[in-house]
Amino acid sequence: MKIIHFISGGDTGGAKTHVLSLLTNLKKLNIDVSLLCIMESIFTSEARALGIPVKVIKQNKRYDISAFGKISRYINESGADIVHCHGARANYIALFIRHKLKMPILTTLHSDYKLDFAGNLKKRLLYTSINAFALRRFSYVLTVTEVFKNMLIKRGFKADRLRVIYNGIDMENIPEVMPKYEFLKKYNIPSDRPIVGIAARLQAVKGVDVFVKAAELVLKDRKDVLFLIAGDGDMSEELKAYANEKGLDRIMFLGQLPFEYIDSFYNAIDINVLSSHSESFPYALLEGGRRKKATVSTMAGGVVEMIENEKTGLLTPVGDSEKLAMAISRLLKDSALRERLGNNFYESIKKDFSLVSMAKRHVTIYSDILKEVNSNEKN
Repeated sequence: MKIIHFISGGDTGGAKTHVLSLLTNLKKLNIDVSLLCIMESIFTSEARALGIPVKVIKQNKRYDISAFGKISRYINESGADIVHCHGARANYIALFIRHKLKMPILTTLHSDYKLDFAGNLKKRLLYTSINAFALRRFSYVLTVTEVFKNMLIKRGFKADRLRVIYNGIDMENIPEVMPKYEFLKKYNIPSDRPIVGIAARLQAVKGVDVFVKAAELVLKDRKDVLFLIAGDGDMSEELKAYANEKGLDRIMFLGQLPFEYIDSFYNAIDINVLSSHSESFPYALLEGGRRKKATVSTMAGGVVEMIENEKTGLLTPVGDSEKLAMAISRLLKDSALRERLGNNFYESIKKDFSLVSMAKRHVTIYSDILKEVNSNEKN
């Protein structure tokens, strides 16, 4: 079985982690996989480093259609059995070339497409509607949570064309990390204080402004706590300006971390937070859970399918900085609770959200799709 995974290549968040992890583990199951991108980036470099074959056919702008013919020819001549798309830009291109392809084409919905460009009015007005139109033209859509599946059904998608596959994380080969003090020293951060961290794109949908305001509330009573923000994005300057205006010097912006520093970041913090308005099945929580970190998250999307409140983490309402601050403060005061939640989440991930189970589920779905296509052709 040969599968081409098609993604823009510019992704830096959970979609990148998902695709690279998935392809690596599909290879272990003897599936012939390759990656097709429309730009060179850290993504493509990391894929090659993992031994994943990468083909880049450049598309300079979203409205540049000159690459469409090259992409469809490459796919048809590749001998692939299935094309698997990821992300709005790949979906958009697939919309125009799908009738030229000789094989079935499907996509994974990693986020709520109506919120992907929240905070950027121009992109939201144009690209959201295009992606929504493209998604409805796929014969098969994979969602990473039951919440997303039900959301699509309510929006008129046919239930028999939807499949749920939870994200998975490698629990067998856990990356080595720098000692806590060594990682923090690189960013001039003292290592003798409690640390609350968040790793997220600084875009409206991730609600990092909610995290900053929660940190502001916590810091009124706890002057010893540090808050670390790892990530970059459209809201970077706005968030920094707010922190500076309020004198919040214990909130530190680390920027986009190099790939090899991510696990060291989670190892260095005491509490892992996610304050999103919308989520799929976030790797930011799985990666922290793999390090047995106590978790606080908003009840966004598939988070409620990942974390059981009071057992594997603490959940708070979306957009509520006061409740988020209360949950963080509670964990800061109770080390035994932090340890219990961290250990419970680790065991839950190990049992239910491994890469092996995710990859095997994909193979089953690919096989079912090919059987269905072959059956339809015979009839």
